[in-house]
Amino acid sequence: MGDDVRGAHVGKKADTGDTAAVVGFGVAAARSGNVAEAEVWYRAAADRGDVDGMNLLALLCEERGAFAEAARWYTRAARRGDVVAMHGLARLARQDGRPDDAERWYREAADRGDAEAMTALADLAPSPDRSDEWYRRAAESGDPRAFAVLGTRLRARGEVDEAERWLRRAVEATGEPFFMVELGSVLAGRGDVDEAETWHRRAAEAGHVEAMGCLGAVLVAKGEVGEAEDWYRRAAGAGRTSAPADLALLLVHRGDTASAETWLERASTAAGVEVDQELWSALPPLTSRDLDDRERAAGHRVLVVLGVLARRDDVDRAERCFRRAADAGDTQAMYELGMLLTRWGSAADRAASNRPGRRLRDASDRPETWFHRAAGGGHPDAMFSLSALHQGTAEGDLWWNRAVEARQSDAMRSLPT
Repeated sequence: MGDDVRGAHVGKKADTGDTAAVVGFGVAAARSGNVAEAEVWYRAAADRGDVDGMNLLALLCEERGAFAEAARWYTRAARRGDVVAMHGLARLARQDGRPDDAERWYREAADRGDAEAMTALADLAPSPDRSDEWYRRAAESGDPRAFAVLGTRLRARGEVDEAERWLRRAVEATGEPFFMVELGSVLAGRGDVDEAETWHRRAAEAGHVEAMGCLGAVLVAKGEVGEAEDWYRRAAGAGRTSAPADLALLLVHRGDTASAETWLERASTAAGVEVDQELWSALPPLTSRDLDDRERAAGHRVLVVLGVLARRDDVDRAERCFRRAADAGDTQAMYELGMLLTRWGSAADRAASNRPGRRLRDASDRPETWFHRAAGGGHPDAMFSLSALHQGTAEGDLWWNRAVEARQSDAMRSLPT
């Protein structure tokens, strides 16, 4: 459209008071990539008092760095009570290093019932109590983020009754599977496995991948291991990170160590395997004879799992399993062995503690030896352990930086392609 024709068309629409149509033409121009034409339409609407036009024009100015003009248009719209403009002014204030002005505009928007402004004020709050107060106000307004933050905070503080109340509100208000899973986990934690199963199952059947694993753990706690295994297989197929290891743990428990080894190889990285803690807690301990049978048939990955299982009440067996797996080159076993030696010492040390005199450890009994071997294989937690052992030194800083880099590398590899 030529400048003269466009100008006449803009003027005609604006003169008839149809500023909403003028804004609509601007939006269409912006979507087609013609920002200059969009600005003409927005400015025409804004000049005639259209709040949407003011906000969209201010946003264009903000995006091209004309912050003073953006502030003028946001201010005109905010004076008409528009909360979008108030957010714009708060955003500019935060970018400009004026937190008090940002808080003032967020408060004005919050006083008009804007839940997003309430969560912004919670983020700016100087204390957890003030932050919680704003999150509660936002949650009362039905804000999903406020529900999520409140539920997480309250669970972490052990205030599970209030966490449950907000999570129930969240499920009712949003129907989101995420909140069903959180609610199910709260209920499972206090022993109400039947209702926990109900919520985890609803979320899992809606396709929520984490819910599939949570449902598996609840079913194990109820003794329904066959169905639990089915859900862990579904979770593994859907990409749940810990599902292959969870499934392997179930297979170890029922004695299928060969299949468990296969799943653990699929689950493994340099950092070892991640297993759902709810599943660990739900599984009953194996008898000594069961552990003997599985240890004889185990490959090195299964030996790590058996070592962790045995660590509950048989440290000597745990050490033996970890050493066998570590000697086979398993970095997780090296790390686990280092942690065991840190806490309990070696079997020889434990035996020597009952006899007079002091035994000097050889290299294979020192935790640092195994942390170094695991770190050399790329195990981030072993690197963090070495950093802690050498805290305050250049070597400690070096291991810390390497551990962070290794964690970042693992996170990048886990991203979907």
